[in-house]
Amino acid sequence: MRTMRKITILLCCLLGLSLPGAELLTEGGRSRYEIVLPADAVPAEQTAARELQSFLKQISGAELPIVASPSGPAIFIGQSPETASALGIPDWKRLKPDEIRLKSAGGNLYLAGDRPRGTLYAVYELLEKEFGVRFWTADATHVPKREKLELPQIDLRYAPPFEVRAAGYDLIRHDPRFSARTRNNGHGVVDSVEWGGSEQLLGGVHTFSENMPLFSRDKDFASHPEWFSERDGKRVPRQLCLSNPEMRKELTRRVLERLRNYPETRYISVSQDDNHDFCRCAACEAFVKSHGSQSDLLIDAINQVAAAVEKEFPGVYVETLAYYYTRSAPKRVRARRNVVVRYCTIEAASFHPLESEANRALEQDLQEWSRMADHFMIWNYVTDFTKYYQPHPNWHTVAPDLRFFRKCGAISIYEQGSWNGGGAVADLADLRAWLLSKLLWNPDLDTEKLMDEFVTGYYGPAAPAVKSYLQVMEQSARRRPDCRNTCYARSTAGWLEPAVLVKSYREMEQAYGRVKDDPVYGPRMAAATVPIRAALLERRELLSPPAGKRLPELQDVDVNQAAVETASRMKRAGVARVKEGGLSPDEWAEQTARGYGVLPNDGERPTAAGSGPYHAWSIRKAAELHALGRELFWEKDPAASVGEAARMPNTHNEWHIQGFGFPAGTFELYAELRCDSGAPAGNAIRVGTYDWSRRREFHRDIPAAEISGENYRAVRIGTVTLNDDICIFIAPVVNPAVRNVWIDRIILIPRKSGR
Repeated sequence: MRTMRKITILLCCLLGLSLPGAELLTEGGRSRYEIVLPADAVPAEQTAARELQSFLKQISGAELPIVASPSGPAIFIGQSPETASALGIPDWKRLKPDEIRLKSAGGNLYLAGDRPRGTLYAVYELLEKEFGVRFWTADATHVPKREKLELPQIDLRYAPPFEVRAAGYDLIRHDPRFSARTRNNGHGVVDSVEWGGSEQLLGGVHTFSENMPLFSRDKDFASHPEWFSERDGKRVPRQLCLSNPEMRKELTRRVLERLRNYPETRYISVSQDDNHDFCRCAACEAFVKSHGSQSDLLIDAINQVAAAVEKEFPGVYVETLAYYYTRSAPKRVRARRNVVVRYCTIEAASFHPLESEANRALEQDLQEWSRMADHFMIWNYVTDFTKYYQPHPNWHTVAPDLRFFRKCGAISIYEQGSWNGGGAVADLADLRAWLLSKLLWNPDLDTEKLMDEFVTGYYGPAAPAVKSYLQVMEQSARRRPDCRNTCYARSTAGWLEPAVLVKSYREMEQAYGRVKDDPVYGPRMAAATVPIRAALLERRELLSPPAGKRLPELQDVDVNQAAVETASRMKRAGVARVKEGGLSPDEWAEQTARGYGVLPNDGERPTAAGSGPYHAWSIRKAAELHALGRELFWEKDPAASVGEAARMPNTHNEWHIQGFGFPAGTFELYAELRCDSGAPAGNAIRVGTYDWSRRREFHRDIPAAEISGENYRAVRIGTVTLNDDICIFIAPVVNPAVRNVWIDRIILIPRKSGR
């Protein structure tokens, strides 16, 4: 009998017939079914009913009415008594976070889940699993058309392993509808009750004195410098002095006050700032020496706060970071039961799973943390923050890492990708956002099948080229198992062979050429080509080889034209910045031209250049400007070569001006500078180079007297050899006698052989 049943099912599927006894949900644009929504449905359950109604109409043409009580066969939505009875649920509160239940019984269908989001997720599970709907992006949804829909025969119960899930891409963060459809409910997601809300972490991250700061670096430091970190015998407003009992008391008071102002909070962040300047005072040093690590000191302080929180807010968790100098687990101090440790993987080798030799130290750290804390969040890094657009073949590390996090007991995962203007060119960010969301919901899904499904559906006729690109990038990375690129990789040179790069560039461009006029697939492929185009343009050894002769396949590539076109494709995809620290697409195109020495000079010929060749670029074209509006200001200045210049108050020594991508070779480096009028004592500014691969610094400190006044002076810094790993940096030197320094141009004069 079983064999005959299987044969019948197969024949019905092949011939498009209904199974014997199968209930028809819709046929010919009509339906006998109603959608039943209980009167006490929460907003997200109301949304679930509307979403189901809308998509069923798009699929079949039939619009099912939404009613409070059924008059015939029905689809029951949400936590109704009828659904509780059909599903055998005595108490809805027993469901796990975001658990979903789908069941067909007695000719009806029941869709429910944990409040507030579970029912909404159950509807999306039904639409995807049974009716073939695909939510590719916020603007691209695939809805198949069917003349006839059968009532699904289903009995599914599922709870995701992670209570809080967030794929950190703009494509998801800013659209609550798409966040819900992809089951994202965590860090950075818009908190919309209609779409199920999200699990917000009050304060976000780095809350000591940076984001939603618990302490002010200005006001609090002025009145209580002893509450802040001591470095080289001086108090500095960079981190907190965690051994100071008065600071701990005040920290606890402020955390409790913040929780009183946000009574719905479940998680509150009390976490170190984003720097390495932990306190080195005698008391902090003594604690660390007696207990074993900076993590012991951190957790001891957080435990004190958490003890007070538990008394007044017993359901609230206090989150803190295991990050940089606190990444390793404490030796003696165990986290309280209401402390959540958020482990950060920023040092990981991106192309290798955490459970691999390349990342053994991080794997061991997390395992040790699991013995010293009951609850974990994870902050994982899945993009290249130095160059969002750069090929970054870490596709097959995501699922095994999520399974590892599950094994370690993590309850919350934030997968940080391109955000805040990073757009859709972050090495196929559309695919990344979708894939991450799928795996966050269920890390046991097959990565290869998911990627193939998305690429086929999203890129259509250009899909074969995209699949080839993904395959050859991963194969290239696997051929270099020694490659330890992190999420701050500057180049593909360490793993991507020239022949593979050129071939993939040609294939992607040809595929784009075939669909560029298609209103659907043209824009998608324009964005998809950016990573390989940018990778080629940034490999100057291929387009400007030392011998002067390019490969035949690259003879027709005009660097300037290609850079401008690539920037145009970035902008059409909605990109505002191409890296974490800024840099617009147009600025990237200028930087690319600068690297080939073909960016036009700014201002008049410098005297130091004589009659020979030179490069002279405004500092805004020559470098990236960080902390704009805070510790660096771009201002009008008639004395500057282009009428504008960068001003830095002499209150810090940060490298807020850093430039990469200069022409390769040996040059005399000059900087056009000035500082306050008069004759200030001491040095005013430091200019130099830093080799990030060899960790070597060269600099010159410029005396204030040499550059004081209203006019800029071209100051010789020295002879420098530049390549892709070397940056030019400029920073003040913290001199009370100098209020401000101004920077106009960077000048490079090629050094003649024999000089």
